[in-house]
Amino acid sequence: MSVQLLGLASDKSAKSRDTLLVALTDMYVQGIERRTPSEAEIFGEVALLLYQEISEKSRAALSTKLAPFIQTPLPLAMAFATDAIRVATPVLEKYPGFQQEHLEDLAGKLDDSHLQVLSRRDDLGQKASQILAERGSKVVRRILAGNREIELSRLTLRALVKHAIQDIVLREDLALRADLTPSICQMLLPSVTGETAAHLKKMINGSITQEDLDQIGRLRQVRRKIGVNLDNPDVAGLLRFCKQNDISADDLSVLLVQDKRLSHATDLLAFRCGIPPVTARNALFNGDRDDVIGMARKAGMSLDAFSMLAKARCDHLRIPMSQAGDWIAAYVQATGNNRPQLAQRARGEFAAKRKPKLRNGQPRTPIRTL
Repeated sequence: MSVQLLGLASDKSAKSRDTLLVALTDMYVQGIERRTPSEAEIFGEVALLLYQEISEKSRAALSTKLAPFIQTPLPLAMAFATDAIRVATPVLEKYPGFQQEHLEDLAGKLDDSHLQVLSRRDDLGQKASQILAERGSKVVRRILAGNREIELSRLTLRALVKHAIQDIVLREDLALRADLTPSICQMLLPSVTGETAAHLKKMINGSITQEDLDQIGRLRQVRRKIGVNLDNPDVAGLLRFCKQNDISADDLSVLLVQDKRLSHATDLLAFRCGIPPVTARNALFNGDRDDVIGMARKAGMSLDAFSMLAKARCDHLRIPMSQAGDWIAAYVQATGNNRPQLAQRARGEFAAKRKPKLRNGQPRTPIRTL
């Protein structure tokens, strides 16, 4: 193998340079965990000498191969990161060797297409994310707001709120962050309505958890995935679309209820358990609790989806919400799911009363306050 490499090194053609660096990289990656710092330094120096002589396609392939490893020399990783976007993307996404000063440097000099990739990293510090928010485009700001693995500084959050006034997507993503302070929520509140405003008020009052925010964010992604198809009045066709796209019927039911389409949500329940829609509607609106519970059990409906349906029924008929609580309790008993926390959550009491969930044996970090 060494003779072959020497032959390639003596050949100055671009094809030979490509082949040489690919071969050297394969040798280096094989057993990369055992590479010494001196070996890494030598490999990095040789790779950089050949770097500009190989094709962009080859550089992109090498970037993909080397990006996951912390043993990839930092100067080489920086060369990848500042190259054309298809070369830079693997390293910007997942190279573990960047320290905060490197991320800050990249955030301060890369173009917007590169910043969009960098903004997705889960190890961005507050200074790097602030630079991204200042330099980046609307797309970069949206990605930052939707990156809930990082903690944004209050200065960055305030800047994003100002941009969110004219950007509905940014508003929605920003409102789902757990690092919003009450004062930031107050700033954002005049620009939002409906459920977004409701959960911001809960955050101000300290009665919403990260789990609740994650659920809201997941449903919002489902809504975006369904897109304009959600407006389809043909519920059977809508259900077929969701099955084809791996969207659960429970999520579809929740979205229909959120959109005040209780009749369509009831038709969905009918299609799920194979009965005429009129039968399901009569049972729901006439208050035939046991029949509705039987349908929901046959459909395999989740407790959360059933509880939303029961609450929407009370809201639609303008009857006491306590009746929804009775239906939910009966459904919990009928399904054999007697865990008190789930029943409380379905009644709307869970988020306000439960203790912080443990993560790795430690209490979950609370939503920040002033």
